[in-house]
Amino acid sequence: MKIIDEHVHIGQLGPFDMRPSYVIESMERYGVSYSLVSCGLGVEFDQEHQPLPNDWDYTQYSANLPAVAFARQYDGKIGVLPWCKPHTEGFNHELEKLLREGGNCIKGLKIHPFYSMLPMTAPEIEPYLSYAAEKELPVLIHTASDEFSQPKFVYEAAKAHPRVNFIMAHVGLGTDNNEAIELIGSLPNLYGDTAWVKPESGLKLIKKYGAHKLLFGTDNPIDGADTYAHPFYRTYFNAFQEWVTPDDYELLMHGNTERLYHL
Repeated sequence: MKIIDEHVHIGQLGPFDMRPSYVIESMERYGVSYSLVSCGLGVEFDQEHQPLPNDWDYTQYSANLPAVAFARQYDGKIGVLPWCKPHTEGFNHELEKLLREGGNCIKGLKIHPFYSMLPMTAPEIEPYLSYAAEKELPVLIHTASDEFSQPKFVYEAAKAHPRVNFIMAHVGLGTDNNEAIELIGSLPNLYGDTAWVKPESGLKLIKKYGAHKLLFGTDNPIDGADTYAHPFYRTYFNAFQEWVTPDDYELLMHGNTERLYHL
């Protein structure tokens, strides 16, 4: 079975040390054939929403260069979702340069409302979404219960931009997932991923709105090279195959990501 992980990171992100070598090691160990990577060096504020240290001088351009280099080193195994900085930089010429230079490595955009302290409805995010519509790039968005990351904001953005496909990472992290599931089911351009989503919630989304609405993603390697050993992901790898049809399982584990990200 082909497995594609559409939610993978490299770089330092708070206490998390997500080395490219961990990504490759874990892919080989657990049979993942392709990963879509964003670089955590693009955060705009720390976990307490305080300004970053003075030596954290990564621009939108420089923060994403490691992901592009990683993709070029592992052509055919790694794609890039550039991490956007709408609060402190915005959609600028440097980002356009990176997107242009990245070429076929660039498969979508990554927006993290929590680390940017902006909801998806903020005007600062509009230029990114306009670019995504023009280039037919999907947008992966962190969703959770904090004031910036709530699923309802992604729903509003998706409703306002019907030409863009939006993926709600985590389907509302730290919640029972029910609100996010209902929102995902209400728009044709809104999807979820399985990163830290209980398999029971993933099954509920598929049974209610169809397997085409959920993508396999994990936050790998946030817990190191054995992130895939977490019980959630062991279930998606194994028991989940018995819960859905073979066709639906293929959509979840690779088909939806191939379709949305034009792989």
